[in-house]
Amino acid sequence: MKTVAKKEFKDLLKEKTFILAIVIQLFIASFSTFLVIGLTSFYDPTALGDVDIEGVNIGVVGSRDGELYNILVENNVRTYLYDDFIPAYGDFFDRKIDAIIVTPLGTAEGTDLLNVDIYLPKSEIKATVVSLQLKNSLEEYEQGVRDIRTQRLPGYSPIEFNIIKRGVQASSTFFEFVYVALLPLLVFTPAFISGGLVIDFITEEYERKTMDLLLASPASLLEIISGKAILAILIVPIQSFVWMLLLSMNRVSIDNSLQILLVVTLIAAVLVLTSTVIAVFSKDRGVAQLLYSLVLIFLFMSSYLFTNSPLNLVTRLSINSITAIESWTWTGIYLLLAFVLYMTTMIVVRKDPDNI
Repeated sequence: MKTVAKKEFKDLLKEKTFILAIVIQLFIASFSTFLVIGLTSFYDPTALGDVDIEGVNIGVVGSRDGELYNILVENNVRTYLYDDFIPAYGDFFDRKIDAIIVTPLGTAEGTDLLNVDIYLPKSEIKATVVSLQLKNSLEEYEQGVRDIRTQRLPGYSPIEFNIIKRGVQASSTFFEFVYVALLPLLVFTPAFISGGLVIDFITEEYERKTMDLLLASPASLLEIISGKAILAILIVPIQSFVWMLLLSMNRVSIDNSLQILLVVTLIAAVLVLTSTVIAVFSKDRGVAQLLYSLVLIFLFMSSYLFTNSPLNLVTRLSINSITAIESWTWTGIYLLLAFVLYMTTMIVVRKDPDNI
């Protein structure tokens, strides 16, 4: 078994696809702080709402006495006033201004429908930045119009709310993205890859007709398969530990690191053993990889049905928001699942026609 594992490890170091996957994960973990800032803006663009972005010029078509224009000026938005749309559009086309706002002719005290036309650049990133700059001003203008016109509605009777602030603040988008998305996916990615690797380890022996040569040695089929599966499992916690270490170096605090590594190892065992059963059954790389992908998608989708799915469990452990009893109970469940799959794998291998 050890000989088979050593052989596969040497071959693994020559696998370009595996090395490329390691390099990509290494890059993400090493520069997580910089990547998260950019990715967070796509995950939730409002996260940049408090950032003072210079160089955004807004053309306003209207009068100096316009309510919306004055709100923009009060909110320190860099505005350029135009009396007509044509010169504003010319400057917009020449990129002298980044957006155009056509203010309504009516006022909040009137009865006419107030329509605000906004012209944004084609660039999605630039349009997002401009939208963030205008969001507060537009919301303030809308609320002001609502406050004035609502009082004229028949039967209007304001309702007073007594809101008690207890000092509880909502989590930041950065916090949510790092601990809910980045950390779980980063530590489980090696497990996902190992499930596919063990399929390649096993099926290539059948496709290259080298399984008979291995079986001619003193090693049994169970020992050969076990050696390949053990290697695929052992490389997972090593990678996950390195990624967690790099995240810690980027000032991402992670609690319960050892238990997280244990959970990741158990899930890796579940995926690798599942892939092993599929590979022994099919003996065809393409079919086995397809079946493994379908199983992986099913497991990933079904994980949202459980509060302490592997992804959620790692998140809760990393921020220490789960009790010891609950966390170890679910860790025991995953251990039991891995043991059941191990017994299933032994039965499948022993009943395989190629087994000697």
